[in-house]
Amino acid sequence: MKKAVYFLCVLAFVSCKVDKPRDVLDEDEMEQILYDFHLARAMGIESDSAVVMTRAYVLACLKKHDISEQQFDNSMLWYCQHMDDLQKIYQRIDERYSQQLSSLGAATNDVNRYSLLSATGDTANIWNGRQFYLFSGNGFTNRVYYEVEADTSFKAGDKFLLNFRAEFLQREGQRHGVASLAVEYENDSVAHTERHFYGNGDYTLPLPSVAKRAKRVYGFIYMISEWSDSPRLLFVYRPSLVRMRDVESLKAMNEAVAQRSDSIKNDTTHTMPDKIPDTTKALSPNNSLAPGMMHSRPKPRKISH
Repeated sequence: MKKAVYFLCVLAFVSCKVDKPRDVLDEDEMEQILYDFHLARAMGIESDSAVVMTRAYVLACLKKHDISEQQFDNSMLWYCQHMDDLQKIYQRIDERYSQQLSSLGAATNDVNRYSLLSATGDTANIWNGRQFYLFSGNGFTNRVYYEVEADTSFKAGDKFLLNFRAEFLQREGQRHGVASLAVEYENDSVAHTERHFYGNGDYTLPLPSVAKRAKRVYGFIYMISEWSDSPRLLFVYRPSLVRMRDVESLKAMNEAVAQRSDSIKNDTTHTMPDKIPDTTKALSPNNSLAPGMMHSRPKPRKISH
């Protein structure tokens, strides 16, 4: 009986394991090809004839690894249906890119510069999510929502920035995404900004300083795409949520509020009379009105023509 139960458990485990079709590349091969594939795309985009050169570099990349476009497309389609596996591949690719750039001493862009900040200080990165996201237009993995509750390090006058790098991977259809950044303040007021993006690049969403302390910061990054049989992917690299303490702006705001208060006070003082007349003093008998005169109205005069 025990052997039968053990055999059933093994059979159930084997049946749950997903086998790749024969024409689908394994993870190691896919990682090597995608690593060179994105380098080829980057080289093509930076050239004068971006469309032509990108196509040429991509074909050269596939030829280098001795695979056909059909095999690459089939593999991408399978991995897009198994996003966990594709996510792991791209995380390793991202780490390889970062190591290569660091070894070459390359200057980091604004997104990387902000992502390297600590969570403390006047300029801090308070992002509490992952450093890499992979969205697919075919399914429910097409968005990420973030939220950061305020702590004692949040002060009035803080400025907030959402930064990320986006890269689309699709052959057809419009490349479209939208990002949102909102801040809720102590008086329950909300400041909000939103940005649509349609291509690869670095994106920043700023919210200016407000003379109130933030209660929470929240928002989303969303991929907008119609269903398609071909893979449509969006990569979001190193998102960062930067809290910047703009001391000069806060000082200027406080001075403006103080000047406004002084101005209102001075205007009120100048317009108030030195002596308020006493309207409660009773009329003397000589000046009093008879009851019949209190509601009387002058008779209209007849106008002669």
